Amino acid sequence: MFSLWALASVSGLILLLGRGITVNSDKPSYDDLFKKYASKYGLDWQILKAIAVVESSLGQAPSVLRGLANANDVDGSKSTDGKSWGLMQVTLTTAKDYDSFATPQKLNNPDYSVDLAAQHLKMLEGLFDKSDPRYREWVIKSYNQGQGNTLKEKQGKIPTGYANDYWKKYLAAYKKVVGF
Repeated sequence: MFSLWALASVSGLILLLGRGITVNSDKPSYDDLFKKYASKYGLDWQILKAIAVVESSLGQAPSVLRGLANANDVDGSKSTDGKSWGLMQVTLTTAKDYDSFATPQKLNNPDYSVDLAAQHLKMLEGLFDKSDPRYREWVIKSYNQGQGNTLKEKQGKIPTGYANDYWKKYLAAYKKVVGF
C-alpha cells in the first residue's frame, strides 16, 4: 500500500530517494505525495502541504529529520509533546483510527504520514457544514486540537480553542504555499 523509501546521507545532507519524493538542492520536496493523497481523497494538496509546513517545517524540524534518518529512533523523532511523529505529526491514537497496526516507526515514513493525514483531514471535512463561513478554520483547528475541542469552541462551550495560534500559522503557511 505504501511506497518504500530509502535514505542516504551525502556530506551531512539528508536526501530522500523513492516514489513520491523529489530532491531539490539539499531539501526534499513532498509535493508529489501531497498531490497523490489529495487526489486519492478529494482534497486540496496545498492544504496538506501547508499543514506539513506548520507541523514539521516541511520535514525540516530536528525530530522529523531524526525520524527520516532512522525510523526506529522513536524517542528522538517524537514531537516536543511526545505524542506525534513524522512529516504530518500524526499521533499514534489518530493513526490507529486508520491503521490498527500503526507504529511510530511507520509514522516516520513520509508516504505513510501523508496518507494517514489525508485520510484524517477528509474525515474532519465531513464533520462540519461547508456553508459555514468558518468551515476551513474548524477543519484545520480540528487537525491540531482534535474535533472535540473544536466542536466545543464552535458551540461556545469554551471561549476559544487552543488552536488559534495554529490557525494563524496555517493561514500564513497556506499563503506561502499558494504563492500569495
